[in-house]
Amino acid sequence: MSTNGKYPHIDPLDWDTIQPHVDALLDADIDSEAVSGWLQRWSDLNAVLQEAGARIYRAVTENTADEAAEQRFNRFVEVIMPKASVAEQALKQKLLAVVDGAPGDDTALLMQRFRTEVDIFREENVAIESKLDLLGNQYNKIAGGMTVQWQGEEITIPRAQSLLEEPDRDSRQLVWQQMMDCFLTQRGALNDLYLEMLPLRRELAANAGFASYRDLRWLQLSRFDYTPADCFTFHDAIEAEVVPVASQIYRDLQSKLGVDSLRPWDVYADPHGQPLRPFSDVADLETGAQRIFDQVDPQLGNHFRAMRDGYLDLASRANKAPGGYCSGFPVSGHPYIFMNAVGTHDNLTTLLHEGGHAFHFMESQRQPLIWNQDGPMEFCEVASMSMELLSAPYLARDKGGFYSDADARRAYADQLRKTVLFFPYMAVVDAFQHWVYAEAPEAVTAADMDRRWRELTDRFMPDVNWDGLQNEQETGWHRKGHIFEAPFYYIEYGLAQLGALQVWRNALNDQTQSVAAYRSALALGYTRSLPQLFASAGTRFAFDRQIVGQLMALIQEQLAVLDA
Repeated sequence: MSTNGKYPHIDPLDWDTIQPHVDALLDADIDSEAVSGWLQRWSDLNAVLQEAGARIYRAVTENTADEAAEQRFNRFVEVIMPKASVAEQALKQKLLAVVDGAPGDDTALLMQRFRTEVDIFREENVAIESKLDLLGNQYNKIAGGMTVQWQGEEITIPRAQSLLEEPDRDSRQLVWQQMMDCFLTQRGALNDLYLEMLPLRRELAANAGFASYRDLRWLQLSRFDYTPADCFTFHDAIEAEVVPVASQIYRDLQSKLGVDSLRPWDVYADPHGQPLRPFSDVADLETGAQRIFDQVDPQLGNHFRAMRDGYLDLASRANKAPGGYCSGFPVSGHPYIFMNAVGTHDNLTTLLHEGGHAFHFMESQRQPLIWNQDGPMEFCEVASMSMELLSAPYLARDKGGFYSDADARRAYADQLRKTVLFFPYMAVVDAFQHWVYAEAPEAVTAADMDRRWRELTDRFMPDVNWDGLQNEQETGWHRKGHIFEAPFYYIEYGLAQLGALQVWRNALNDQTQSVAAYRSALALGYTRSLPQLFASAGTRFAFDRQIVGQLMALIQEQLAVLDA
């Protein structure tokens, strides 16, 4: 099974075909003059394994009932990834033993990451990480297998979610309760799954000499530019500057719906009485997105056009993993987008969002070393969230989009409102994980976690009435896959949204210049720090009350214009 012309005899599921190439790198005599070539050879080998992993994950998420795909996934996770992790450690140690500093400006951050990764690596953690990956896939299987009965038809959770926009309140409540019942039926299984993961993550930290898993995870995520204390500063800024704006949005929605209080099945309702349905099938979605990307920037449009040849899986179907993601195949040079489209405006937003990730992958391909492509996660999300906002002026049909002018303005305004409402939810998810991994007692129970989730939703999302729905409220953490599969990976969305809003603010004055700065920043990949990447995009890496308050004021100004 060949995946790369430079390594034609590698089978990514057979370590015996990979080990000789690792050995050749370990046996090579490198010095400061030869480092660049040696790094490139290692990068090319790494690319083969990354592409294999991406393709294997693609298969297991496209069909969670495919037993052969699951067997390949399990073998890759249980056999190949642990061996690759040990090999990576040995290669980093060899490199750092001969390199004093960095071979060049574009590798300075890479060397910092490598040194950190070498310092925190423990061989006994390899098997634990492998087990956690398998447990994470169990979450996908549980959630991906959920369906509800609706009007005589068995439909997926993403399809049921879209029905929460419908104008009939009784229908919304019924479908919402069925969705909640799916998760509540699995309450014990999801509690058990997470409580199996939690001590494993604590063991990872203890093995590496850290007092908490948060301390280890911070370095695993290469968070060199902000601290846990900064996250709490951000939470407080959200509580002070965003929650009041969100509360007004909720009050306006409550008034338009004509209800006494806003219940959980009301928060997604369309106050206009007719939800936006921009496309009838994924073919319409693809062609419309193509027109929008062409308008934002012709080269970005060309990137998306290339993806339409086998690198999109957009439709929702049974036994498909929930959610959406973008991954990259670094050998073939193609990004891939996975999602569950059912005809809603949120689906369109998801494709625009994942398109931003895809463009980041393609723009950063000019970086020769695989580790210098894409970027820190906080900036990867700037790439995606900015694309949602940069595309907003082109939602109308006469601009290439899907809607009448009135509906385009409405969709634009809804996008801004959802941006506001996202911040408090993000704070709940992030604060919950800080508590679990750095503050909760060793013997924490599922009931403790339920209680903490309820306290946080009451703090950051006080306008939703959960009376009589305690079980549904407090198990909200079950419905956020990141908590199971990617611990602490969520504040990136909040930090990035601040960057994206600044890109959008620049685009309100000069869209062409803003897009040019955006693309220039994407092309830097991971060769610059977060503050430098933000600056290259014409923005500032900040998350205090001042910047948050400024951006909330701008959103309110623009909403007044759009709603007029």
